[in-house]
Amino acid sequence: MKVFVGIILGFFSGFLIYMAAAMLFTSGEPSGAFVFATLFGGWGLSIWIMVRGARTVSKVFSRGFLLGAAEWLAMIPVGLVFSGKALTEAVGQGGGTDAELAGATIGAGLVSFVTGGVAVVMALVCLIGFAVSYFIGREMKPESATPTRTCPECAELIQAAARKCKHCGAEIAQVK
Repeated sequence: MKVFVGIILGFFSGFLIYMAAAMLFTSGEPSGAFVFATLFGGWGLSIWIMVRGARTVSKVFSRGFLLGAAEWLAMIPVGLVFSGKALTEAVGQGGGTDAELAGATIGAGLVSFVTGGVAVVMALVCLIGFAVSYFIGREMKPESATPTRTCPECAELIQAAARKCKHCGAEIAQVK
């Protein structure tokens, strides 16, 4: 189940990595090799980060949500760079009227605002998801990983290796 959750969350992470890379490094349609490297490479790396050493599904979810929050926060400067790149291309083509340049500037500002706003909201959603999965994981852990047994005299729980009951003081025969 941990790997399945990692694959699903990793896909979303890989897609976000691909989108950020496409916004930063391409103009026009990206090549197949670029898509393969960023989407599937990001997907695989995200799975590895989330699943490696995780003992529970809630740990995979926690790592996935933290990774998602970090990626969405990284999308804020990516959106700014993308908007600046689009504005530079619009101005660099020249021959535009003042109205066209003003429209390009307003459009770039709106893209930057929307990208940043969506990124902040999604980062908050991921952090809420992290908190939920973290606390669910804490509640599911047993109180003690030490094996216990019941005292034959007072019926209180004691550690399995105990020779004397901490509650009633009775001597406990060792179980072999």
